[in-house]
Amino acid sequence: MKSFKMPMFVKELSNYLIGIKNLSEVYVESMMFTLEQFLEYINIHDLNNKYDSIERFTMNDIRAITNSQIYNFIYFLVELHYSMDSRIVKIEHLRTFFKFLFKIKDSIFIEPFKQIKREKNCMHKLPNYLSIEESKRLLNVYANSEKITEIRNNAMLHIFLNCGLRLSEMKNLNINDINLQNNTFLIFGKGNKERTGYLNTSTKQALQKYLDIRYKFQEFLDIKDNALFLNIYGSRLSIKSIKEFVKEAYSKANINKHTYSTHSLRHTCATLLYRNGTDLKVIQTLLGHVKIDTTEIYTHLYDKDVMNAMLEHPLSRFNLRDALALCA
Repeated sequence: MKSFKMPMFVKELSNYLIGIKNLSEVYVESMMFTLEQFLEYINIHDLNNKYDSIERFTMNDIRAITNSQIYNFIYFLVELHYSMDSRIVKIEHLRTFFKFLFKIKDSIFIEPFKQIKREKNCMHKLPNYLSIEESKRLLNVYANSEKITEIRNNAMLHIFLNCGLRLSEMKNLNINDINLQNNTFLIFGKGNKERTGYLNTSTKQALQKYLDIRYKFQEFLDIKDNALFLNIYGSRLSIKSIKEFVKEAYSKANINKHTYSTHSLRHTCATLLYRNGTDLKVIQTLLGHVKIDTTEIYTHLYDKDVMNAMLEHPLSRFNLRDALALCA
């Protein structure tokens, strides 16, 4: 995880979220960035640059923060043209921070964020996903490659698109999580909750090809790391490296890498399953969603496509003059 120069109580929050709440490093790193922004804002706008580094913030500084200052920070994000979605995420980051200090650490006497209303996005932002044709193009990128890294990348693309893993779940896969005899593997998701992933024929073949090379690689380098996916030095592949190879694969498949992210592959998996008639509860289980509400976004995706199809119906451009012409 990226290193942030933070006060001790913020570092304690980070350790708590990763060690006790089992949240992903990606999420916690995002939260640390928000807290860095917030403390920098307070230092400049409310403390008149009292500190040369936010690392020197004290609990007394935090106890003195008011609802008004928090609202000012939210307005500050608006002025910086942060989208509503981004503001919602950052507000929840700050809410978690103050809740931790109030309920877990008992370091503040009142919870200022309790009075801050949740900003709600009434317009559901539907996630980007690949079409079936784009998905096939992506899986063909490394299909015939004999390069070690590309064989590895091919296996990961298959797992992303066929099994719907989160980025952190892919990174944390271990070699002993795989059971090729049963065509299954273990996934440890948010909150360290365990679920089972299933390998279809093409995914199993892609993974088997990578494993054959990995075992040889392991003997050659005397690898001790239990990680399933390794970099060229024999260590666990990082989040950053996975993102980079996915972007590279998008480019090679002639897919806009700025439109789609690594997480788009998870959305693609779920959307294709739903369109193929898979029950929503099954998709919920496969993706590891706690609430069915989260999975229902894929029904909205389908509804949106149905709506677009109706709006583009040939008769939508059929006017009276055309009708009279046909009757002539």
